Amino acid sequence: MAGLFCWVVLHRNESLAGRIAYRELSPVNYMELPRAISRDRHWLRGGFPQPLTAKNNKSAAEWMGDFIRSYVERDLNLLFGVDLTSGIIRRILSMLSYVNGAVWNAEMMARSLGITAPTVNRYIDYLEGAFLIHRLPAFYVNTRKRLVKSPKVYIRDGGLLHQLCGVSDMISLKGHPVVGSSWEGYVLEQIYQLKPQGTDISYYRTQTGAECDIVISKGIHPVACVEIKLNNAPHISKGNLQSMADLKTKRNFIVVPDVDEFKTTGNIIVCNLHTFLSKYLPGLS
Repeated sequence: MAGLFCWVVLHRNESLAGRIAYRELSPVNYMELPRAISRDRHWLRGGFPQPLTAKNNKSAAEWMGDFIRSYVERDLNLLFGVDLTSGIIRRILSMLSYVNGAVWNAEMMARSLGITAPTVNRYIDYLEGAFLIHRLPAFYVNTRKRLVKSPKVYIRDGGLLHQLCGVSDMISLKGHPVVGSSWEGYVLEQIYQLKPQGTDISYYRTQTGAECDIVISKGIHPVACVEIKLNNAPHISKGNLQSMADLKTKRNFIVVPDVDEFKTTGNIIVCNLHTFLSKYLPGLS
């Protein structure tokens, strides 16, 4: 499970300030895959070693089902020392799986669950603290635009997302309504794990329709815009181009599953995930 690795040097009667280092230990990312494991298997099963290396999809799904029942529905209470209702956690995750990558709306989810918005937000805080979800913040430094400011919420591990959606193989995934947001979340997680030190990622959306899936920035300064498309021959919308113009980014990309890189309208580079992670992402610092 993803978590924080903590390295501590203890000194009696002294504060630990300045003597403790935190590192997030995430599941296996795309650039760490051995050659025997394909990107599609990684996308489908997620980055946890057991399901990723399982003999077949059925065994991988069984492991993920056990993981949900143990870690998600039982161990979170022990982890945080609180009394969370396992049924609500499961229902929240199930609902999140079908709105994966959507702008967060606590009121809507609270009405569906029959609980209050503060309670929903509290559960979301714990799920993020347990490294199960990722809240992608909105980039809203430019105050001259009417911007969407709520975060987007993604289930971090593809295997967990697909288990919650009842997806067990690539054929089912490619025919499922969640496939687009699943690919978007998969690419986002790889970028999040491998982004250069000192950079942040967010998304950009205005009330008038300009939008960008990922903004890579240093502080308040946008460095690059990244669109994520499942189609290898992607359409660049007016909203995509407007977001790049708003942010004045000189380096802009569209990440797709399988295509040799090429440049398109507005000098935007279209490339596959491996090319982006290995060739371009390290230089966006």
